[in-house]
Amino acid sequence: MKKLITFLLFAFSVAAYSQEILLEQNVKADTIRPSRGPNLKNFTQGYLGVGFPLFTNEAVTYTKPGLSTSFDFGVRYKRKVCSHFALGLDFGFNLSAYKLKQDEWKMVPDTILNDKEKFQINTAAGSAFMRINVGRRGNYIGNYLDMGAYGGWNISKKHKTTNENAEGEKVKVLTGRLKYIESFSYGLLARVGTNRYAFTARYRLSDIFKSSYAMPELPRLIVGIEVGLFK
Repeated sequence: MKKLITFLLFAFSVAAYSQEILLEQNVKADTIRPSRGPNLKNFTQGYLGVGFPLFTNEAVTYTKPGLSTSFDFGVRYKRKVCSHFALGLDFGFNLSAYKLKQDEWKMVPDTILNDKEKFQINTAAGSAFMRINVGRRGNYIGNYLDMGAYGGWNISKKHKTTNENAEGEKVKVLTGRLKYIESFSYGLLARVGTNRYAFTARYRLSDIFKSSYAMPELPRLIVGIEVGLFK
């Protein structure tokens, strides 16, 4: 009898222990599901981009096409709403350099001709966008179209000239805190991408120059490419 009782206690102990372990493993496997990833509920990534200002009318042809540039970098968050739609926010910095032609028609910001001349405008900017996903995919970004709006604070506004003097020396003059440039900017944006690569377009609705100075605007349209920074 004593041996039977000992055997039953031992059997029940083993069964109880085994059941507890199995239940813990199954519950974890069934209830804990990943929520962060390129095509999951939440996704955060970094990004780098380069763009080039394009002329949209004859009044802004005083910048040098191809040599004027715009660099972007920052962090982006995307929230998946359903399989083909998501919303997102990003925050980053834009570094734009507008190189100016030196010819007889020069009038921005003055008529003085220099060997080299440019505006450097650095902006801390944020944007909100909606994303339309195209096609079937697993847990990766796939093909998409982004449309949204951006706004930013022009934290650095500089004008730079470079000339060579009679001694063959280079003389650089940097003027900051330009009063004739607006402190804020805003506009519309679009991206067409596949996975980590995208073609980008940004159209500025706001003016760069204050209206009281009556200077023709810098190019409003910037097109470029972007690379997503994620695993």
